[in-house]
Amino acid sequence: GAISMTVGSGDTGTGGAMTLTAGESTAGDGGAVTVAAGAGATAGGAVEISAGVGVTTAGGAVTVSSGVGTATSSGAVLIQTSNSGTTGVSGNMALKTGTSTSGATGSYTVTTGNAAGGLAGAITMTIGSGDTGTGGAMTLTAGESSAAAGGAMTVTAGQSTEADATGGAMTVTAGAGAGTTTGKGGAVSISAGVGAKGVGGAVTVSSGVGTATSSGAVLIETSNAGTTGVSGNMLLKTGDTPAGATGSYTVTTGNAAGGLAGAITMTVGSGDT
Repeated sequence: GAISMTVGSGDTGTGGAMTLTAGESTAGDGGAVTVAAGAGATAGGAVEISAGVGVTTAGGAVTVSSGVGTATSSGAVLIQTSNSGTTGVSGNMALKTGTSTSGATGSYTVTTGNAAGGLAGAITMTIGSGDTGTGGAMTLTAGESSAAAGGAMTVTAGQSTEADATGGAMTVTAGAGAGTTTGKGGAVSISAGVGAKGVGGAVTVSSGVGTATSSGAVLIETSNAGTTGVSGNMLLKTGDTPAGATGSYTVTTGNAAGGLAGAITMTVGSGDT
């Protein structure tokens, strides 16, 4: 049989509250609260937590918080799907905001807390390993708009305000191909967006400004060859056009005030055969 616990309705003020609190202990751990759905011969029972509907104002909020540790660490929060059984897959997980029929949808924010006297917590997103087929993909896509520009995507390493420290580095690396015969390393592709009626998007690679000293260097190179083979080729070219002029190609060093302008050097490497 079912068990139903309901607070009575009223016609003035807020609805009645319901509180479930485990016991307190002055000598050991506090009591735990466990909410578990029943096992089933087919599907297991579901657990649903839903806030109340707001008829004229916002709906109720759902808050999941770990316990405060007044003298030590706060408690952890773990949200996960269970492991699969002998067949099947583990359950999916979706974190999403609701749709809106008029107005903006809700935002989604992942933030670690500020630290005083220690390191701020890291954010890690990792796809699990598999033993058949290709590795799992990771896709980050900015939002589409039918009325204005598409959403921008910004990935920025951390700033350092310490006197002698450097800002955080950013590394984009494709996966290694560990196969013993023809395992190729993954490619890195940087492409700007297509312009259906206007020009396509630009690609800009710029080093950092040094406000009190030199700006950073830009290095574009192919890696050295292994024990056999040759190093990778390098091609800098503008695209073809079916009607009109093609794009130009310019190599220019900057102007110098109070110093020498930078030189342009093209050198062919030496060989022994």
